[in-house]
Amino acid sequence: MRISGLKPFINKGSRILILGSMPSIASLQDGFYYAHPQNRMWKIIAAIAGVDELKTIEERKQAALKLHLAFFDVIESCEREGSLDSNIKAVKPNDINSLLLRYPKIKRVITNGNKAKDLFLTYNHDCKAEIIHLPSTSPANAVYSLDRLKALYLPYLVCQD
Repeated sequence: MRISGLKPFINKGSRILILGSMPSIASLQDGFYYAHPQNRMWKIIAAIAGVDELKTIEERKQAALKLHLAFFDVIESCEREGSLDSNIKAVKPNDINSLLLRYPKIKRVITNGNKAKDLFLTYNHDCKAEIIHLPSTSPANAVYSLDRLKALYLPYLVCQD
């Protein structure tokens, strides 16, 4: 089945762009990024924001804005059954380079997981931002504990203005 991703969550104050591959079924249903309850992204961002958790979409959006974080995906649309990256086929990529030109304050791009990394490198050769490739925060990536993911992500999710 062909699915389309979400619009970018970004504003003129965004400094760091976090790129996934394609939103999960839960994220597509909720209309916002990293909605699967077992995805660790919002636990990591909550730690940076100094709160115990970010439960609602509005809380998540406000924390992201405060931290100057933007979210988008490398894939605009694809064929996929379920939510696993391994099931992704027939990719139509997003134009990340054009997005970065429209939001010049973004100086760092973080790819969340190997599929996002591989596709980003395939389709975005002219990116001038700092590129950081980090492990997936997905529950499917059980090799990485929450503490290990926090240790890897935290240094890169803080703006150096």
